[in-house]
Parts: sequence; C-alpha cells; structure tokens
Amino acid sequence: MHHWEVGGEINIGWPDFGRPEHTFTIANMDLLGQVLRARVTDGEKEGGFLVVHDCPEVVLEMLAEQATSKLGFKVIVSNLRCSVDGEVLRSFDYEWYPTPEYAQRPTDLAVAISEALEAMKQGDSGSTLS
Repeated sequence: MHHWEVGGEINIGWPDFGRPEHTFTIANMDLLGQVLRARVTDGEKEGGFLVVHDCPEVVLEMLAEQATSKLGFKVIVSNLRCSVDGEVLRSFDYEWYPTPEYAQRPTDLAVAISEALEAMKQGDSGSTLS
C-alpha cells in the first residue's frame, strides 16, 4: 500500500490526454481504506481528486449514486481517467468551490463513499446510507 501523507509527494497524470505523471505535494487528504481524496499543488496550481483503489467500474457507479442520495449533491464517475502513482483510475466529480459553504464537501464525500463501499462488502448492497 502507498504511504501518502500531507506534505508528501504523489504523482498524477492523465493518460487519456497523453499527459504523463507529474509530481504534486499533498496539501490535505482523506485516506479511508480504498478511498483516497486529496488536494494537491505543484507550487503554482492546485487541484483535487477522489479515487477508489481496486474497485470495479460498475461498483464505482453504484457508489456515486448512493453518495448523491446521501449528500444531496450530484456525484458522478468521471469518464476522464487519471493515473495516481502508476495506477490508472476513474475519479469522482462533484461541484466544489474554494468557499466556506463547500469546504466540507470533499471529506463528506470521501466518508460517504467509504461507508457505502464497506456496506457493500458486508453484503448490504441495498443500503441507502441513511
């Protein structure tokens, strides 16, 4: 498993655009089992992503639907693949702005997806995360 931490480095690329991995510094993150949500910077630009490692695409779609229902904002699985430290993944997209009213959304989403994934593993695939 990876050893990501705030202040540490992570390599991110976009293979669908032919963009090789570039090293970023992790500004903040949530690592909840298979779920990684991170805000990163290269010193000039900042961005974020949320991915689930070792998860079939059909399950990603189910997780997005359950998170949308629980959190009340639209969550989708991006068609744009990203690579994170050599692993190609699909990330989750959702509306976010650097304002106080959106500040908790990234962590709330990471927690909701992690909880939904754990519920599925426990056999509660009908869970609505209520």
